[in-house]
Amino acid sequence: MEGASGTTRLGRRTGRLLPLLVLAAGPLASADERPTPRAGDACTVTVFGTTIDVPARDRQRVTEFYVGLQWALDAPETKTLSPAAAFLLWRYPLTGESRLRAELLGIYDDIRWNRRISGPLDFVGTFENTTLPWARAEIVDGKRLSSEELKWGMVRAGAGVAYRVPVRPLGPENVAEASLTYEAGGLFFAPGEKTDPTFVPPADVYEGRVRLRLRVDSSERNLLELPHSGWGAGLDAIAAHRAGWTDWGGEYSGAMNASDSSSWSSLRGFAVAAVPVPFVSGERHRLVLAGYGGTGSDLDRFSAFRLSGGSNAGDAETLARPVVPAAALDEIATRRYALASLEYRFEALLFLFLSVRGTAARADRPRFQPDGTVAWQTGWLNGVAAGVTSGFFWSSALEIFFERSFDLESVKGEAVTRGRSALWFSFTKSF
Repeated sequence: MEGASGTTRLGRRTGRLLPLLVLAAGPLASADERPTPRAGDACTVTVFGTTIDVPARDRQRVTEFYVGLQWALDAPETKTLSPAAAFLLWRYPLTGESRLRAELLGIYDDIRWNRRISGPLDFVGTFENTTLPWARAEIVDGKRLSSEELKWGMVRAGAGVAYRVPVRPLGPENVAEASLTYEAGGLFFAPGEKTDPTFVPPADVYEGRVRLRLRVDSSERNLLELPHSGWGAGLDAIAAHRAGWTDWGGEYSGAMNASDSSSWSSLRGFAVAAVPVPFVSGERHRLVLAGYGGTGSDLDRFSAFRLSGGSNAGDAETLARPVVPAAALDEIATRRYALASLEYRFEALLFLFLSVRGTAARADRPRFQPDGTVAWQTGWLNGVAAGVTSGFFWSSALEIFFERSFDLESVKGEAVTRGRSALWFSFTKSF
């Protein structure tokens, strides 16, 4: 599920964050000259005469539970509340003999495991599944296309090889990797309760694909695992074929010929950099610049990129997901997109970061035409977001953001207007 990792947002968290309740109550001046503590490092800070000791943390083994919720009061049907959750596992030993990254929920899982073969050469195993028990339908101009809703799922396993080397600053996540895998899987479809009897669903099929994946993560992170300095980048190229793919379609999608999408390909990439604010001294002020893009050939509803709202703070995989302000989970299906964002972050307190982010995006997505049909059309998806990321009780962290899209649709009764607001909340508990 593209973007379902809307499920991984804040990354690995620091333990013992209760001092935030003391810090948040007082003036900020005492931190002006203090360097920003890095993720996993021990540090000592004195505030109001109170000394706070933060112990070192082993970032090679991380286990978390994550839950997120987006509330958009005027979003289209079924998109008012958009939840996400997962158990998150990272096992990144500095010895380099293996790597494991997993998002686990049962109805959605994404697992990647590396095992060193010799020198910088790895064996790579992957597993993904999206088996949601409810029917999904596309949202077009604020309307849910219920007559074409489907229960559709995917299970996929892959294997291949990777070339992996550590990069500076030599933290557990700091690697450069190029991998090539073959991923074998199946797509499964069933009508929903509201599916029109005239809608013809696709047949269940085998889908095999070859994937080239590049990742570089050379970032340093702060105590809440937000990028503080350095950069990360990545590229994913996929060529896929569906064996036995059949014609499908209905009122809005039209008659879709199997030959038009039985073979498809896609290419997407990203780059993120965290830098100091020009002409401002100290480390408490940071800028985060990010760029994303994707394009493909013969993409359809089941292979298109999916864009979501929320947050993508975390490791290189979560940073790889473009975020469209106020969009619900996987709401926007697109065959090509370009997105750029600029975020200003202020370290107000030791475990409290305030952020303001602007996003400019352009993407094609299904839109209603004057004759009532639906066709792909390119347009803007610009927006802004502002919020706070904070440590909390019980070795946990909170993220609360207000998001405003200038281009997504709001629905009030029968009226559809341009522009939408949403509130994003997430809670991450470390074990």
